[in-house]
Parts: sequence; structure tokens; C-alpha cells
Amino acid sequence: MRALFLCCLLVFPLPLAAAEKCPAHRNLTFLAEGEIRRDAVGFTEGLEVHDGAIYESTGNFFGDTRINRIDPKTGHVVAVMNAGKVYFGEGMTFFGGKLYQMTYREHRVFVFDKNMRRLPELANPREGWGLTHDDGDLIASDGSSHLYFLSPEDFSTRRVLPVFDQNREVRNLNELEYVGGAIWANVFEDWRVVRISPKTGCVEALADLRPLRAMMSNADRRMIDSDDNFVPNGIAYSPASGLFAVTGKNWPMLYTGRFVDAN
Repeated sequence: MRALFLCCLLVFPLPLAAAEKCPAHRNLTFLAEGEIRRDAVGFTEGLEVHDGAIYESTGNFFGDTRINRIDPKTGHVVAVMNAGKVYFGEGMTFFGGKLYQMTYREHRVFVFDKNMRRLPELANPREGWGLTHDDGDLIASDGSSHLYFLSPEDFSTRRVLPVFDQNREVRNLNELEYVGGAIWANVFEDWRVVRISPKTGCVEALADLRPLRAMMSNADRRMIDSDDNFVPNGIAYSPASGLFAVTGKNWPMLYTGRFVDAN
């Protein structure tokens, strides 16, 4: 989410017990079925489908902190909230009739009702990166190898889940999406997405997004390659269509499709 002074994916060997705990992951790829050309880019930090639209939380590294509503049919972007550069927006999710938006290092969690009216804000003791939810908890990442299950009432920590890929700790967990009993996560500064068991913390599957580059025009690739911060980030799922949407920071497009077994 942030500038390149942060490290890339780091893995550290763990005792044999960790390797016995987590079996080998499946290898997936993203099969794109459609493309949404957005009419205004955003430094994507959070992405979610809600009420037939795609909502996006942006950071202010290349623009303003906003909550955008993206029309999936036309790609038209409307900022339903613009905080300028007052804080750095991060992960976002809709839960229990409310919208939650974290900040990066300000330790603030903004809460909005269905009409985007501000409700009392909450406090986050950690850095804010990705945010999603299951049936009862908010689920957050902070760029480490841990996921945090949190109370939606006061953001207090109910459970901490370490994430492993076989015998290795997976760090830099970023944008999150909870789908069908699993947590999908971008890995910061990496073109891979991991699917994590919320019970064991094991990486069940790893998806490579690099084939999307072949679908991009030369102009799009040049734009994405023009700055090392324009990395993949953003996973949203539409229960209505059964499709995921994936994108990256300041990407002019979102791709819709499915994660399938790699050949």
C-alpha cells in the first residue's frame, strides 16, 4: 500500500511442526472474463462489492483519500467521501449496515452509516492495511504475517491468526476479502494472491496474477511499470455473479473473473 521503503514478501523457516500443520497449497491462476475501464484512477487500498456497485478506499500517496463508488457497467467513478490528505485511507468493508474504513498509521477507524453519515470512530492499535469480515468479526491485516479478528463494536481483538505457507511464515498480507469460508489476501509488492483458512491459518491456495499483464495494452503496461508503487492490490467478490474483481494501485482497469486451477 505504501511506498517502496517497505520490504517485499519475506518468509522465515519455522520448526517442523509448522510444516506438518500446513499441507502444500494448490496453484491457481486468475481467469479473466471481463474488464472494467474506470474513468478515474485511485490508489487502491480496499475494494468491495456492495449493492451492485464496487466500492474502493484509496490512500493519498497519488491523490486524495477517498471512498469511491465504481459503476461496474460503465466504469464511472463517483467519490462518495473525499478526505483529501488529512489521513491515509486503507482497508474498507461493509458489515452490519455500516461501512468501516481504516487509516494507515493514524490508528483511526472511520465508521459510516448507509447514507455515508459519520458515526463515532474507533481506534486501531496497529497499522491499518486490509479489512474484511466473516459472519461475526471484522478481519484486519497490518502488513505482518498475522490476521486479526476484531469486534465490530469497538475494534478490540478477539483472535490473532498467524499465516503459514507450509513451513514458512507469510508476511506483508495486505488487502483482504472473505469468500465462502476462506480469506483471500494480496501480498504487498507481489503478483500473487493467497487463500487462507481462517481456522488453521494455512495457505490453501496461491494464485498468480501475472498472466493479466498479457491482457494489458502496451500503454497500460507502460503506465503500471512507470512507478514501482503501482502494484496489484484489491480483491472484491460479487455473490450475485460469482465473479471476483481484481485491480492494482492506480490501475486504469479492473478485471473480473474466477480463480481456477493452474495448468
